Amino acid sequence: MQNWYLWAIIIILIPITAFVCYKAAVATKDAKREREKMINSLNRSRELKNEFEGIGEQGILDSDNARLLEGMALLTDLKLRKEIRPNEAFAGLPEERKIAYVLNCILEDCDGTVSSFFKRNTPPVSSLASVALSAAGMNELSGLFESVFPMFDEDDEEFSLDEEKIKAADKQFGRLFNKDDFILLAGQYIKNNARAFI
Repeated sequence: MQNWYLWAIIIILIPITAFVCYKAAVATKDAKREREKMINSLNRSRELKNEFEGIGEQGILDSDNARLLEGMALLTDLKLRKEIRPNEAFAGLPEERKIAYVLNCILEDCDGTVSSFFKRNTPPVSSLASVALSAAGMNELSGLFESVFPMFDEDDEEFSLDEEKIKAADKQFGRLFNKDDFILLAGQYIKNNARAFI
């Protein structure tokens, strides 16, 4: 056993090699999952664009509320991405389109808390949240968003981030928010204003 130290090194390297192989396999699996997620998202976007681009009033009225909200927001998003100054282009949209877009942002970005929405969005989207919710008949949620917005508004020097108030607002959001009701009211808002989306 003159080369006992070589055997010792080999024994030490076996679990390290196994661990590295395991991590590589996990990374590959995660990358594949992310790639599939991206492909699914692109396919869904293509489907929605084909479904809602050029849709007529009756088509809007007959649409599923969730797909209608997502589809109309997607069309607005695609339009804004082509613009050099997207905020100016957003300001020039019909009010109904802005409201539908903001409602979809609220649905996508809240993650169970009102603060999540404001952390992920800035004006003009964040400043229109309360107005959009009110327009869709969600007055309690509108009031909540109106009370939280000043804490996240960088231009408002009178208000600062108050962690206790934010925690309380997040709890209140959890009590008030119901995804199915939100989608129903948001979809109904678009249908009630169908001509603005044609």
